[in-house]
Amino acid sequence: MRKSRILAAGIITVGVIALILITGVIQISPPQGSQSFTPVVSVSRSSCDRLPGFFLIIADLSGFNDSIAHGAPLNPWPVVHVHLNDFVRFAVCNPDQTQAHGFAIQTYFDSGVALAPGDAVRIEFQAILPGTFVIYCNIFCTVHVFMVGRLIVSNP
Repeated sequence: MRKSRILAAGIITVGVIALILITGVIQISPPQGSQSFTPVVSVSRSSCDRLPGFFLIIADLSGFNDSIAHGAPLNPWPVVHVHLNDFVRFAVCNPDQTQAHGFAIQTYFDSGVALAPGDAVRIEFQAILPGTFVIYCNIFCTVHVFMVGRLIVSNP
């Protein structure tokens, strides 16, 4: 019993350190000549369906779109690629019946959104800053350290 607790604590510690390293390595500065970067993000209630033109993100006990099986946090998942000035649309749903999960995007949507069990939202914004941005869970949950993805905004 004690060995399993120590092992679990070690795994969680390694996950947290990996998350800190991943999010610390990917730092994005505002565009030159601007004091701050404040994107316009639209958030609205939704259903848990794959909507045309939307990236579907399932936030549940397996992470973001099964990110645990994809090796997160060391291998962030999902990885979303868009072009500069594209309109980015996410449909995020939480089919988990027992706990809330969060969804946020570094720089673009740092405030994020919390999804209660069964909730779903649409998140929309224009990708006006190139770079690599961390997608992460912004509330603490049991799989929190495994909920790490990437948004890559590139010049066409």
